[in-house]
Amino acid sequence: MITIIGLYGLLPIVICILFEMLGSNKVKPIVALIPIFIFISVIVYFFLPSRNVLSLIGGNWVYGALYLGLYWIISVGDLDNDKTDSALTILGIAVIILLALVGLGGALHSHMSVKPTWESISKNYSKSTEAPTFKRGETPIALAPKTVLNRVRKAASDIPNSQYYSISDNVQAQYYKRKPVYVIPIEYNGFFQMKNAEEIPGYFIIDATSQSASPKFVKKPYIYATSAYFGKDASRQLYKNLPDWLSLGKPQLEIDDKGTPYWVQTIYKSEFLSHRVNYQKLHVAVMNAQTGAVRTYSISDMPSFIDEGITSATASKINSDFGRYKYGFWNSILGKSGVIKPTGNGVEDGVTSIFNRDGSISYFTDFTTDKTGSDSAMGYSMINARTGKLTFYKASNLMDSDGAIHNADQDYKAQQWKAKMPVLYNVNGQPTWVMTIVDSTHAIRGYYYLNASDQSIYASGSTPTSALDAYRQALVNNGGYNGNTEKAKMKDISGTVDRVAIVSDKNKVMFTLKDSNTIYTVNTNDFDVANLLRQGDQVSFKASVVNGKAVGNVSSFKNKSLN
Repeated sequence: MITIIGLYGLLPIVICILFEMLGSNKVKPIVALIPIFIFISVIVYFFLPSRNVLSLIGGNWVYGALYLGLYWIISVGDLDNDKTDSALTILGIAVIILLALVGLGGALHSHMSVKPTWESISKNYSKSTEAPTFKRGETPIALAPKTVLNRVRKAASDIPNSQYYSISDNVQAQYYKRKPVYVIPIEYNGFFQMKNAEEIPGYFIIDATSQSASPKFVKKPYIYATSAYFGKDASRQLYKNLPDWLSLGKPQLEIDDKGTPYWVQTIYKSEFLSHRVNYQKLHVAVMNAQTGAVRTYSISDMPSFIDEGITSATASKINSDFGRYKYGFWNSILGKSGVIKPTGNGVEDGVTSIFNRDGSISYFTDFTTDKTGSDSAMGYSMINARTGKLTFYKASNLMDSDGAIHNADQDYKAQQWKAKMPVLYNVNGQPTWVMTIVDSTHAIRGYYYLNASDQSIYASGSTPTSALDAYRQALVNNGGYNGNTEKAKMKDISGTVDRVAIVSDKNKVMFTLKDSNTIYTVNTNDFDVANLLRQGDQVSFKASVVNGKAVGNVSSFKNKSLN
């Protein structure tokens, strides 16, 4: 950190030396340098400014100007009485102006030359039909982070000497021993509490997908925390150990399979005289929260226990750059062709962590048009939290998350409950907003499914599964997804299978029964045993039938011929 202070104060040092060696003023130049360096030290130590070359140039011309002005003031105009001192003053001003012009030029270039940044994003464009499919009993719906915080705060008495600590607002999603969990750090209540406590006693962990989960306090003391001061500040420790790197957002707490806590931060090296980020060259800094040891990894080589090497703040910036700069800077300001913007309805830095069935985590964000007042979704992205790869799903004629939340909130206006964590899924080929309903205390009250293309189709339930079943029935009742409003009737049906057709690319099995012309459809996302259906099998099920034809999915299914 001393090196950084010296680099930010390089110009004042040079000016001071020149005045000391060549000047004739009675006032020692170092008299003005001391307060300037005290000021620089305070700024660097407490605010951890960027170590980018462009930032250093900007700092030098500012501090150089402050030094020259201060030296002129304490010299009471004596600098004007000597030709050498006057020449040195003019030289100093010239250097300051030159550095200011270089800094301004670099800043403008960084801000306007954005196409290389967009091109460095690892991205893939996918069809909306390939979007994540909601599977009954398989797709986990995570607890809303505010619900998690509410439960954790009620368990704060489990913390030893709890008067010294508070619960962090940072709810970290990750897999722990292959199970989706949230890790919630503990913070110091203040400076004097930190002096009395000396260390953080541990953290909380909670099952992320169990609706009745209770938080568990894990006694794993650690020294470095984002709420600590001076040498125990996690951000300062990372800053001190990474002199050549720049950070993207604050560090996040993750734990390994032994429960050891680590602070994880996405870092990068900017180009020369530029603030631009090259997303192809992102790295990850991993700091042991107990020892302070810091190691740096490339994205492809980081430890396996890290699920979000791309932090939520980094993912938010990737989304923003992806949506704005496809056709460059001027287009993002004037023409705005192809410009889309994230809605910002995520739970952490405008993104929502999604637990995938393959044991990975993705950040979900939906995009809307740049026009004011629009609630039309232009698509949404899923960013892999380990690799940073962005997959964009294009959408048309779909409601965005702002509209989805507004629609859900209207149904709970009397109770004053609110919809949280909107995530877009495909349910039987239909784009559907899945939301969690919480009350004023952030306790879960239910789940809400809303068709993204037809807001008249919706359903709710006390559990994700019951809400899903009700929503699928709502789809059936609205004519099997094709706009037919004729009502369907549920019937208990059994018989012998006559003909079978497996439509694997649509996850469906179609079949008929002997002595019946009705074609029934069963969704294999719900009943994977239907993939084994064969002619002659004895089956029983419930189905919605309109005018003698099968519509929608079979709502329950059993193959009696299979043991």
